[in-house]
Amino acid sequence: MRSTSSLLFVVIGALAACASGGGGPTTFQKSSYADPDSLAGDYLQGHFAASQHHFGQAASAYSRAVTRQPDRPIVASAFHYALATGDMDKARVFAERLLAAPAPEATHDQPSASPFLDRDLARLVLLSEQFRQEDYAAARPALEDPFESSLGRSIGHLLEGWAVFGDEDAEAAVEALNDFGQDTFAGFTPLHIAMMLDLEDRVVPAEVAYAQAMQAPGSNIAVLAYSGYAERHKSREEALELYSNLSAERGYLRRIGRLGLARMGQPLKGETRQFRRVAENASLRAVSSAREGAAMGLVNFAWSAYDQAFSRRQAAVEAGFGDLPLNLEVPLTLAQLAAAIDEDQAAAHYLVGAIMAYYRQYEESVDAYARIKPRSWLYNYAVIDRAEAQVSLGRRDEAIDLIKDYLRQDALAPDVYLELADLLVEEERIDEALAATESSIRIAEQLTSDENRQDNLWRYYFARGAIASQADRWEIAEPSLKQSLALSPEEPIVLNFLGYSYVERGENLEEALGMIEKALAEQPNSGSITDSLGWAYYQMGDYRKAVEYLERAVALQPGDDVITDHLGDAYWQMGRKADARYEWRRVLEIDGLEAELKGKVERKLEGEAPAAGQWANGKDSADGDAGAQ
Repeated sequence: MRSTSSLLFVVIGALAACASGGGGPTTFQKSSYADPDSLAGDYLQGHFAASQHHFGQAASAYSRAVTRQPDRPIVASAFHYALATGDMDKARVFAERLLAAPAPEATHDQPSASPFLDRDLARLVLLSEQFRQEDYAAARPALEDPFESSLGRSIGHLLEGWAVFGDEDAEAAVEALNDFGQDTFAGFTPLHIAMMLDLEDRVVPAEVAYAQAMQAPGSNIAVLAYSGYAERHKSREEALELYSNLSAERGYLRRIGRLGLARMGQPLKGETRQFRRVAENASLRAVSSAREGAAMGLVNFAWSAYDQAFSRRQAAVEAGFGDLPLNLEVPLTLAQLAAAIDEDQAAAHYLVGAIMAYYRQYEESVDAYARIKPRSWLYNYAVIDRAEAQVSLGRRDEAIDLIKDYLRQDALAPDVYLELADLLVEEERIDEALAATESSIRIAEQLTSDENRQDNLWRYYFARGAIASQADRWEIAEPSLKQSLALSPEEPIVLNFLGYSYVERGENLEEALGMIEKALAEQPNSGSITDSLGWAYYQMGDYRKAVEYLERAVALQPGDDVITDHLGDAYWQMGRKADARYEWRRVLEIDGLEAELKGKVERKLEGEAPAAGQWANGKDSADGDAGAQ
């Protein structure tokens, strides 16, 4: 038996290439294309909407197409997009149709779809309704037939444990969970065994299982579950120590610690009355029933699939393959299933919100984040991300009001203050933005322990320095950036930003070059840092080296308008004017081009020469190549 995270990576990663909906393309007569009320019209509308990630429109169009021609590929598409939008009523209808029809046979031209997406997911949709209704006696026989994919079997195994728990007790459920096949991922099993034992107040075996769970995948949720256990079953001193340590962490864990301290009557200095009331209403259990446990199991797999998708993309970037698009259908559908079973499952709503934001479906993202209640351990980050989605919808004032309202209720949230600073900068309210960064630093200094100081604090000083630099307040920016670098001397973001800032100002040029080179050594396949080094050489008049690094930067990030513009300028200074014009024309084809850069590039294409390096000192670095082409 294997229960390592590597198996989970394999079973989820195998879906990446085929997570594109059900079935293959369907061919229609050409005469149908012009008629939006035809089968072809519905299908094409659904296909186009899906390609733009407009899941609601895709679901509606495919649903109409099914009424005209209920072929399996169309039903599969209708099913997947109904599920993606969380329309469980329609998803169940389509799931029943898919399971009633024989699976399509693979051919040379049309390989079979993923077994998970093709049939296992349909079974999980029907099972989710049984769990929602707490009909565990019906769920158990429905789980007896093996799922077709390794991921399906892994999820089904966890759900079977909760069905047994709901129908019998923890002892029977633990026995079922400890009996799993070789290709079943069991990394989440210790957490779920711990929660089952905890629900029956079996203190000692629950603690043993929690200790195992906190070394396994999904450890943040394990910490959340264990902290409530510790408050209920450990000594007051032990529980307070745990919460105090968590409050000194950053990220999701900090709020768990702060809520616990406030609930136990030991709130941190500065906690508001509203926050203490929220803490009193926060649950001491991660799950309170078999229904909630099943939803949590789906969340575990959804969150892992989400993290792995971004890890794969980051690995591709670091390997020099560029910023690849993601397919997040698996985590999205699993999160929607979890939310259908347990409408208060905060992590499920958080994942839906994040995935919808990634796909630029900002209304749906805002709606998902808004479902997360203040008592949740994820609430502060849900508010931050909800504000970001509102900004993307052009509702900046609404986003600022949301953040300010949050800070009136919770005065010790440094990351929320940073979000406020970012929003105010965009409004050119620089003094208010800098004041917000001061608040974030003050709070982070208060909350951070000596052990966590370096890991936690650099980002807050960096934010103040970056904002001040953008506002040309160098007297504030430089000491803030230096303090950030002192806290985290190897941090590439800080090294690159401070080094680049020095180059732009013509200060400490050799030191600046060393900083950027050090940053690039830390992240050798970063297009932005490679661009910084190339542009530093440009500003110093070494155009040959500038071209070398800027060409590499464009290869790493071919769709970046600023990097492409920099390469065009460097070509021009080397006398490669045709190449320069080619790169500038490419800039104008890039989506989302800002008006200022667009005008600047258009003027260069009309004959205005780009400025030479500011600190070139008359140096001709083209070495005879100037004038070529």
